[in-house]
Amino acid sequence: MKKLLLICSFFIVGCEQSSKQEIDFPIRSFENRVGTVFTKLPDDLLKPPLLEQIHLPQQGGIDAIWGATGRDDEGNIYIGTSSHSSSYGSSFLYQYNPLTEQIIPQSDTVAQLKYNDVYRQGMRQNKLHSKFFQANDGYIYFSSFDEGGESKGINPTWGGNLWRKKPHSKNWEHLLATDEALVAINTNGRFVYALGYWDHVLYQFDIKTSRINRVVVGSVEEHVSRNFIVDELGHAYVPMLKTNDFNEIETYLNEYDEKLSQVASYPIPNYLSGNMTEHHGIIGYTSMKNGDVFFTSSEGGLYQIKPFVKGQNKLKYHGMMHPDGSAYIPSLFSTDGEGILIAIGRRNINGKLKQFERILYDVNSAIAINQPLNTYNLKSILLYGSLTKDNFGNAYIGGRHRIGQKQKYKPLLFKYK
Repeated sequence: MKKLLLICSFFIVGCEQSSKQEIDFPIRSFENRVGTVFTKLPDDLLKPPLLEQIHLPQQGGIDAIWGATGRDDEGNIYIGTSSHSSSYGSSFLYQYNPLTEQIIPQSDTVAQLKYNDVYRQGMRQNKLHSKFFQANDGYIYFSSFDEGGESKGINPTWGGNLWRKKPHSKNWEHLLATDEALVAINTNGRFVYALGYWDHVLYQFDIKTSRINRVVVGSVEEHVSRNFIVDELGHAYVPMLKTNDFNEIETYLNEYDEKLSQVASYPIPNYLSGNMTEHHGIIGYTSMKNGDVFFTSSEGGLYQIKPFVKGQNKLKYHGMMHPDGSAYIPSLFSTDGEGILIAIGRRNINGKLKQFERILYDVNSAIAINQPLNTYNLKSILLYGSLTKDNFGNAYIGGRHRIGQKQKYKPLLFKYK
C-alpha cells in the first residue's frame, strides 16, 4: 500500500501544476473514442461467418490472449498475450497492421518495468488482460497484473500496473502501480478507468490533469467482473455485489460520474450463479451509434445501457441472448451500430460448453439466430474479445487452443470477416 500511496501522491502533486495549463486535445470521431468501426450491413447477413487465423511470433511460456485486443485511430490492432509457466513471468504486446498484415512486437511488461525504473528483483506481470484504448491525448492505455501469490481475498504478490504508449513506440510509460490486479480498463477519451480485484476497486486517471481517484465498489465471494462499461459522458458502470440480512447475494450496477461519485445503482436481473467465484460478470460489450452500450453477462443475459436516459430505465434487460437460453457469450460486436448485434459464444448443455457459434440478434424484434462457427478442428479452444474492429470492419477475437496431447496451449487470434 505504501508503494501505491507514493505513486498516487506523485500524480496528485503533479496535477496541481498541470491543471493550470490543461490541454485541449483534438476532436476525434465517436467510433475512434469507443474503439470500433461501423460499416453497412452485408447483403447476405446469414452468410456463414469466416474466421481467418493470424499467427503471432512464438514466445516461451506465452499461452493465451484473454480478450486483450484494441485499436488506434489509424486502424492498427493491438494484442496482449499472457503466460502461466514462463520463468520470465512476463506478458507481450503486439501491433498488427491490417493493410500490410505485418505483426510488430512492442515489448513486454517485465522489460518495461525495467525501462521505467520500477522493477524489483523477481517482479512478474504475466497477464496483459485488459483491452487497449486510444485516448484523446493520442496514447494507447492498457493494464497488466501478476497472478502469483493471489488467493481468496489476497492480492497477488506484484499487483497490477496501468500503462500508456504512443502507437508506434516500443517503449511504454508507467502511470500507476496498484496492490490489486488490474483486470480491465475503459475510457470515454478523457477519463481512463481501471478495474482491480478483489472487491471491485475502480481507479480513474484524468488525462488532462494526471489526477488519480479511487473508489471501492464492492463484491462478494471473490467475484470478479472481467469487464465494465464507460459511456460517452465519462460515467463508469461497475457490478456491485453485497450480502443482505438473509444471507442472499444482491447484485447491482453502480454508476459513477466523472468525479467518481456514485450517482445511481441499478438492480441487475439474472446476474447470479451457484458459484459467484466462477461467474465472470460482464464479459462482452459493444457501443452503438447513438451512444447506447450493450453487454452480456456470464450466464448469457443481454443488457442495454442508455446513457442519456434518467432513472431506473437507464439499464434495460433483454433476456437471454442465445435463442436456446443460457450461454457463455464473451464476444459482442455491431456492424452498423444500429439494430443488429453479432456475438460469438457457446451453449452450456448439462454443465458442458459446446461448440462455438455465431449469434445474430435483432435488437428491435428480439429475434436471435445461431449458426455453427468453423474453428478448423482446433482443440480445447477458448475465445474472447469484443468491440475491436479494423478500418475494413473486420472484428478481432483472441483466445487459446491446446497443442499436442499434453496440457500445453498457445495463443489464438482470429480475424472475423
